[in-house]
Amino acid sequence: MTMKRVDQTPEKTTPPVPELAPLPNDLTAAVKFSLPADEDMSTVAGLRAGSEPWKGRGESAEESLQALTKLRPFIQVGKLQTQLVGYVTVERDGPVPGAAYMRNIVVKPELRRKGVGMLLLNHGIQVARDMHRKTVALRVDPANSPAVSFYRKAGFTTVATVVSKKSGKLRLLMSREL
Repeated sequence: MTMKRVDQTPEKTTPPVPELAPLPNDLTAAVKFSLPADEDMSTVAGLRAGSEPWKGRGESAEESLQALTKLRPFIQVGKLQTQLVGYVTVERDGPVPGAAYMRNIVVKPELRRKGVGMLLLNHGIQVARDMHRKTVALRVDPANSPAVSFYRKAGFTTVATVVSKKSGKLRLLMSREL
């Protein structure tokens, strides 16, 4: 009888996700907003590159960093203690004449659906008010139903359907009076 040696390959296991520290009860008071510091930009770029639609486009962190560097004056980062939890970009002018333009809201994946997005949105709205704007507008992929629902809950209404210059895909143009 001959025996054949069978190599057993160890099972691949996914490393456990580190547990987040408990979030404070009052995120509104705990999350602080500011312009991004130099050392924040690579984290912001990583957040963008790991989120849709950029992730789906295969955008690298380096490409995200290049794009965000151009937007830096309009970026507001949110931090919980020293940890960056997300960012929002708000420009003075956009596709709707006289309205501020909210280009991006990105939340750290493990903190989504915990109220951080609404904090970022509300901060972006305050930034638009500080720019003396009476309206804020944004574009969103109509297939991104969680985002569309999020904006509708925050009082945004669809004012038009537009075609994205970059992707050629349809986008909802939404706005809200301030």
